[in-house]
Amino acid sequence: MVKLFGRESQVEKFGKQHVELVYDCVKKLKEIMACFYQHEFDQVDEKVEELSKMEHKADVIRRQMEIQFYHGAFLPFDREDRIVLAELVDNVADMAQETGYRISLSRIHFPSKGQKDFENYIDVIIKSVSVLKECIENLDIDLGDAMAKAHEVEELEDKADVIERKILKTLYQLYRDEKIGILTLMELNNIVLRLGNVVDRAEDASDRALIIAAKRRG
Repeated sequence: MVKLFGRESQVEKFGKQHVELVYDCVKKLKEIMACFYQHEFDQVDEKVEELSKMEHKADVIRRQMEIQFYHGAFLPFDREDRIVLAELVDNVADMAQETGYRISLSRIHFPSKGQKDFENYIDVIIKSVSVLKECIENLDIDLGDAMAKAHEVEELEDKADVIERKILKTLYQLYRDEKIGILTLMELNNIVLRLGNVVDRAEDASDRALIIAAKRRG
């Protein structure tokens, strides 16, 4: 029994480290975009490499968690939910890395119009993952607050959708006005959608956290 509780304690420790690293990956997107706005492509590449290293560390910790689950940490009904949650949280970091890599490949000049909306978009995405982190941390402390945080992530995803549509509308108008070319439109459109996928995956993880909280409350 002592061994079992020891494994559970270790998994909880890994879980906190994992979600913290995932959050750091998403925050790194703001730094990448700041360089992208200024057309500092070498800096973009450096920061994308930093993001990739953090994402790799998150993968390593997730695998360590899985080993503890394999050896019997937590009861079966709780174990499955925790494994799924860890995978969903890891998906957030994966998408952040994929988005950063796409930004580094684009090598396009960012149009000055619309930058403020992009900055707001990134802030909402980062906030959604911050709230997801709080939600997961509270699963073992305060189920009521964990459920409230899960709902907050959903609200932030809706807010991100509104900003996303506004950005896309601006981009297509810039193209129609011949202020940007088709390549710039396509690349920025792709980046916007990938950024949206980051917050979508955060919502997926929050949905699983909500299920876990609901089960525990009975």
